[in-house]
Amino acid sequence: MNEKRRTLLKAMGGTTALAGLAGCISTGGDGGDGGDGSDGGDGSDGSDGSDGSSGGTATLWTDLSDGEDEAMSSYIDQYESQSPNTIEKNEPGGELDQQLETAIPSGEGPDSWIWAHDWIGRFAVREEPPFLYDASDDVDASLDVFTETAQQAVQFDGALHGLPFASETVTLFYNEDMVDEPPETLEDMISVMDEFHDPENGEYGLSYPVTDPYFASGFIQAYGGDIFDTESLETALDSDACKQGMDALERLFDYVPADPGYESQIVAFADGAAPFAINGPWEIANLQSEIENLGVTTLPTVDGNNPRTYSGIQTFYFSAMLSDADQSTVDAATGLAEWYTTNEEVVATNAEEQGYIPVLSSVVEDGDLSDDVQAFAQQVDHGVPIPTHPNMNAVWTPLTEALTRVFNGNQESGPALDQAASEIRENQ
Repeated sequence: MNEKRRTLLKAMGGTTALAGLAGCISTGGDGGDGGDGSDGGDGSDGSDGSDGSSGGTATLWTDLSDGEDEAMSSYIDQYESQSPNTIEKNEPGGELDQQLETAIPSGEGPDSWIWAHDWIGRFAVREEPPFLYDASDDVDASLDVFTETAQQAVQFDGALHGLPFASETVTLFYNEDMVDEPPETLEDMISVMDEFHDPENGEYGLSYPVTDPYFASGFIQAYGGDIFDTESLETALDSDACKQGMDALERLFDYVPADPGYESQIVAFADGAAPFAINGPWEIANLQSEIENLGVTTLPTVDGNNPRTYSGIQTFYFSAMLSDADQSTVDAATGLAEWYTTNEEVVATNAEEQGYIPVLSSVVEDGDLSDDVQAFAQQVDHGVPIPTHPNMNAVWTPLTEALTRVFNGNQESGPALDQAASEIRENQ
């Protein structure tokens, strides 16, 4: 698991652990030299850009793994070859959100950046200074080309603050040398785990960081309860539905290694000491190098219900820097995002080479995805995006602590969720 993924999961979980249809490329512009967004550009070379032939320059901040970064640079080159626009890609270093917190108020921030969608609510409510730009009037592609989950993820209070290009969630890995058929139900899975679980000899039924809310979300929400209700803006952890889900999750606690930490869990599966693991797509390449016959499937149903896992939607954010920029800069930033996110060839290649789970509906539906990526895509369809409302920030720590108490046998699951819900409401 690379450092970017570690950071992403920490941000989401608050503990140690998002050719046929190419988007329209905006080529208009009124800044002749294409300002970089900090001064907007004023057409100092004598061209006013009115003929649409002179493009703009936009800055993009990224925090990607080496392979992802190399691919992104290649795609930017491709975009620039088809457009008059120029993209300056930078890696600011350090924690990206901290860099943005400093750079945007000082007027030195990027025009766009890439990160999971769950910062949208947090940044959208900033008023002085604003952090995000509403590009509803600048993006030509319809959001209908994306999956419903992805559409929801990039909007806040009716404003469009980014475009989605991939999703992340957790689902079930299994070792095909140990498991004949992927389990369809939780009961099926438990019967297989019973065959292998022998902790005294270093063998387990399951690898699963069960005390991380992001990983645990699917089972807690399996019966229709919401960890955070996006309509009432309240937690429903103390609802009967969430408590039913917690009871199902607790059945898995007995089958994992004693240390619920991420590394201890994933190593057990990678070493062939467990038939199952619940983890994310960032582990596909690592696990394929360790396990000769690796299978990926959706999480097993619980009393006929699909576990509703949280998903992170990788997003091109539109920065508030665009509010004062020339239209040429806006066109460059939104044009790249639109081209990248709606280009079937780009999306399909990223799925094959980077393990990205597509959110472009045409690619999801065409049936050409690998079995692994298709399984993750199906699990994303069963789940919900991490809520973007700022009140969600109050959820992670109390829920993590509740899961930890239950896992350690210090509290029953019902009272633990009651306590977490009370703490969340006090902190909102």
